[in-house]
Amino acid sequence: MYIHWGESLELHNELIDTQHRMLVLLCRKLDIAIKSKVPDQRIRWIVLELKKFAEFHFLSEENLMHEVDYPDVDNHALLHTDLLMRLDMMIAKISHHKEFPDDLLHFLNKWLVQHVAAEDLKIAEYLRQSGKRPLGEGLYHEYLLSAPPGRV
Repeated sequence: MYIHWGESLELHNELIDTQHRMLVLLCRKLDIAIKSKVPDQRIRWIVLELKKFAEFHFLSEENLMHEVDYPDVDNHALLHTDLLMRLDMMIAKISHHKEFPDDLLHFLNKWLVQHVAAEDLKIAEYLRQSGKRPLGEGLYHEYLLSAPPGRV
């Protein structure tokens, strides 16, 4: 089971959308690894990569919320902390063969879709209505969506 990127996940904020796409990509990578029956150690490395990217994304998203004075940043950050704690517990259970990587993938897919559709959408709506813009907002398109000079 994996998520397909689609309009329902688009927040129309280049920075957040790019990072969400990466989270979806890493979930898909885990799905492929599970279905390909790669060794447990490779699964653990993919899970660790996914966790580290989620930590980066959450910090980045929280910085964005602080930059624009998003009023619910503390509650949103608590949701991030809760996910990371649940993720750590699931990873520990997988290491002790008390849960399976499929369970983690199902949990992450469900959490990501629900979190983006409910909580992150609130940030996107606030950004659209707010007069405050994130630092370097104009750079997102330049660095995230365009090809480097001389490359196609």
